[in-house]
Amino acid sequence: MGFKRYVNNDVVLSQNIITCPVGTVITVIGTTVSNVTGNLTTVTVKAAGANILKDVEIGRGSAIVPIGGEQKVVLTAGDTLTVSANFAVDVIASVLEQTV
Repeated sequence: MGFKRYVNNDVVLSQNIITCPVGTVITVIGTTVSNVTGNLTTVTVKAAGANILKDVEIGRGSAIVPIGGEQKVVLTAGDTLTVSANFAVDVIASVLEQTV
């Protein structure tokens, strides 16, 4: 296991970025969501069914870091990290995966 990254391009609507498999714990250590369109977009980020960000606006050519710095999020078996947007965004998540 160890360090890993998940990259999803042109995310719209609701998309699972990470799904934690059985027998694994995933610590999300950083997530960046970048607006890749010429429009203002609204983004929601959820982990394990709870909102981390809800309906946050990202300007054209801008990005947000909903998870990072001192904040970490732990996912256990079956949990997901989900991103939704009304215009396309790119998402990259850096994680530490551990077998339990």
